Amino acid sequence: MYDLIDRPISILSRGDRFLLDAIRLWVAARSACQNPSALLAARFAQAGALDALCDFDAWMTQLSEHARVPIQINCKCGLVTDDESVLLTLARDLVTGRDAKARTTLSLLVADGAIAPTFCALARTAAMLGQIGLPPGTSVRT
Repeated sequence: MYDLIDRPISILSRGDRFLLDAIRLWVAARSACQNPSALLAARFAQAGALDALCDFDAWMTQLSEHARVPIQINCKCGLVTDDESVLLTLARDLVTGRDAKARTTLSLLVADGAIAPTFCALARTAAMLGQIGLPPGTSVRT
């Protein structure tokens, strides 16, 4: 997780960049009282990831509505923030089979009743992104 904090977005893998851009756009849309899925549909479709959009939206909605503390997303920063690093690491953990670690992290982020649905939505999102060649965490350029 800490290898991503304050790193330039440009060094992230394609999968991490896609996911981080989607997270930031989702937050920006929600903050502007717009429908995040409508805003992201074209971007997901262009990447061949439209099937992942529903689960991505569910993941973000769970985080938004059930976070134990506010999750800070910086929609205009060129660096990965602390909370963004946590979210990217969650996806990376699921892609690499570290489900228990991801569940533990989620237990710190969301209310107890939201852990399972949040986990499932993110797991499906990460798996679908992996299937189309955008797996989170494949590599970080230094």
